Amino acid sequence: MQPVTISNEETGVSNVLNSFMDHVWDGFYTGRVRESTFPGLIVTGHDYDVAYTGTPFKNMIYTIRGGNGGAKITV
Repeated sequence: MQPVTISNEETGVSNVLNSFMDHVWDGFYTGRVRESTFPGLIVTGHDYDVAYTGTPFKNMIYTIRGGNGGAKITV
C-alpha cells in the first residue's frame, strides 16, 4: 500500500509518503504491532488526490489538524 502520494494538480504539489519503521522484531520478521501512519502537510482551501501503490486498508482514518479551513480529499 505504500508509498502513498498526496498531490494537487492546480498547484503542482506531489508529496510521496512512507510509513514509520517498525522497530519491534520477532526473530527474523517485524512484530507488526504498530499502526501505519503517513503524516503529511497540506494547505487548506485546495483539492487533493491521495493515491496508494497497493490496496488500501478496509478502515482508514484521515485527520486534518488546523485552526481554519478544510480540503477536499479524493482517494
